[in-house]
Amino acid sequence: MPKTQGQRVIRFIEQNTVHPDGPLIGKPFLLHPYWQQIILELFEVVWDEREQRQRRRYSEALIGVPKKNAKTSVMAALGLYFLIADGDPSALVISAAASEEQGANLLYGSAKTMCELSPSLSRLTAVFDREILVPSLARARMRNVTSKAGTNDGLNARAVLADELHEWKGQRGRDLYAVLRGSVGARPDAMSIAITTAGFDQDSICYDRYDYGRKVQSGEIPDERFYFRWLEAPEDCDYRDPDVWQAVNPLLGHSVLASYLEDRAKREPESVFRRSQLNQWVAAENIWIPYGVWDSCFSPDLDLDPALPLFAGIDMARNIDSSAVVMVQRRETDDGPRYVVRARVWENPYREDDPRYADWRMNNQLVVEFCRELFARFPKAACTIDEEVKPGPCFAYDPWRFRPEAETLTGEGLAMLEYPQSDSRMVPASQALYEAIVGRQVAHDGDSVLKRHIQSVTADQKERGWRISKPRGSPKKIDAAVAAAIAVFLAQTQPPVEEVSVYQSRGLTVI
Repeated sequence: MPKTQGQRVIRFIEQNTVHPDGPLIGKPFLLHPYWQQIILELFEVVWDEREQRQRRRYSEALIGVPKKNAKTSVMAALGLYFLIADGDPSALVISAAASEEQGANLLYGSAKTMCELSPSLSRLTAVFDREILVPSLARARMRNVTSKAGTNDGLNARAVLADELHEWKGQRGRDLYAVLRGSVGARPDAMSIAITTAGFDQDSICYDRYDYGRKVQSGEIPDERFYFRWLEAPEDCDYRDPDVWQAVNPLLGHSVLASYLEDRAKREPESVFRRSQLNQWVAAENIWIPYGVWDSCFSPDLDLDPALPLFAGIDMARNIDSSAVVMVQRRETDDGPRYVVRARVWENPYREDDPRYADWRMNNQLVVEFCRELFARFPKAACTIDEEVKPGPCFAYDPWRFRPEAETLTGEGLAMLEYPQSDSRMVPASQALYEAIVGRQVAHDGDSVLKRHIQSVTADQKERGWRISKPRGSPKKIDAAVAAAIAVFLAQTQPPVEEVSVYQSRGLTVI
């Protein structure tokens, strides 16, 4: 069995700290066996041949558990151990959070309450709004910091404790984590620990460390100094299954009540429940389609047929963002209609924090050339524009960003259909795409970019109904999802060319 200092840490916590909130507030904080095992592993020690000493194995840790499983209380108790009992007479322990409000109310607030209510800690510590001091230890202090990374340079910390890392968003979150992680390099056995639940922003420092941890866990990346424990439900599980709740909530029946989970599963969006109570990463803050349904529509055996009508939705975004053309074709099968979906997406290849990001420009001519290629590939397809039969695919576009190019293509004989992305058009198109997906009528080829765009969508409620939308303030791309909604709607509602011809011959107008 590996050597560990964990028993000492557990003894300190259980003999000195108290519950900082809830019905047990002020009572001794007795660690659940799950957390005892985590601490035993986290404080494992090894012999270092180069330094000729026994040292802690881990210098960085990421621990992921669902909400209400006492992770913030455990983190606060660990912070007080590092501050008082870890053998460093001038320990600097940093309690780090994404915002002032989060820092004041969660990790640091829990540590303050523990010190104020514990008979032993109240005698050892002096508690202030931003610092906890230990008068008997020179310069020993626990400090509360937030995402103003520039104010935290030059720190020399014994421990950095990062609470709810999924809240550390954007470049500011990355900067803070980089600064704080760099502050634990000078002291022997210094450690940075992040405890969090899963998030929905995969372009974040939390997801970066999660992805890194999974690669360490699988052996893809060798890093014996990175501790990673992530308790999450299987991707394809039924989120309403109590057995699933039990498997990933170690404190179910203690700080997590079954009735609480039942209520949340009924009243919250699926994505929120999966992220907060099953600790699963989700693609958007509010999932608009049931989890796993898109993957179940994988049908590589169905492909586009050059002899059948084809509808292409075009979504042109900002110059530095992305654009998409999504092709949809209705196919009749023994199980009913299927909508074969294929996508072509152009994206800014640089991250937003890369100086080259702002200089990249979408070349609309690439979309023009792709439309020409489709026109050549599907010569037998036909559609109607303004009651006139046109050869080739139907290309639906928003004139806001594609009018000049569309006029050029119209002059070349392509069937270009104006489709402004107003609520009156996008609400029914969004509903059509939703029903096709959840009804397993979509047949896609597993395109990972299309999947990312589909899963990045949120449902935005409008006066006329809901429509697919981009999460506010998010860098996520949804252009392929918008283009798919338009194309699926047209494939569902546009009558076959022969039917239009019959109606026209009778003097009727098709709407």
